[in-house]
Amino acid sequence: NARIGDTKCVAMLHSLLPVTVLSMAVGNAPRNVAMRSAKSVSPVMGLESMPGGYALGGTFDPLGFAEKGDLIWLREAEIKHGRLSMLAVVGYIANDLGIHFPGPQYAGVSSLAAHDVMVKSGNMSLLLAAVVVCEVLHSCLIFPQMSKGWEAGYDPGNFGLDPFKMTNDRQRTAELKNGRLAMLAFSGLVTQAALTGGGFPYTG
Repeated sequence: NARIGDTKCVAMLHSLLPVTVLSMAVGNAPRNVAMRSAKSVSPVMGLESMPGGYALGGTFDPLGFAEKGDLIWLREAEIKHGRLSMLAVVGYIANDLGIHFPGPQYAGVSSLAAHDVMVKSGNMSLLLAAVVVCEVLHSCLIFPQMSKGWEAGYDPGNFGLDPFKMTNDRQRTAELKNGRLAMLAFSGLVTQAALTGGGFPYTG
């Protein structure tokens, strides 16, 4: 693992790459990085052998992202955004059900209006700072491997955080599929909230 003090990580502070994951095989790795990484990717990480396939149709990659980009990088991005979306769905609904941070400035603020309210109060800067720190730490782990080649047996999304020893193939597949559903669900959730202007269950 690269250290935070590495000069490459300092440069990353000025060039964090935003990643967007849409459905089963999403995002798009930079073409030059993909070409450098293709030779070093473990053959075990083929699309057909990766967790998250579907019994009825096997792999689902109609746009061919797996052939154009770095497959391990794509899976890393999918897992990260799936996890964030699962947390986002729960947090969005919880806030609209009245579960807020303590303090009068948070009382009565809907999830839909929270962004503008937090920007106006200055609290959004704290969230942005936390996101930047997380992205830098993650980048220091991922980008050196993308440039030099993935370590043998690298497990996308595995940061060694499993205190209850729950990790198994079934749980990994469940996480992927629920993360994919959450990415779509959060988009629909925000859209429905904006259209109806009401709180949960967003029926107007």
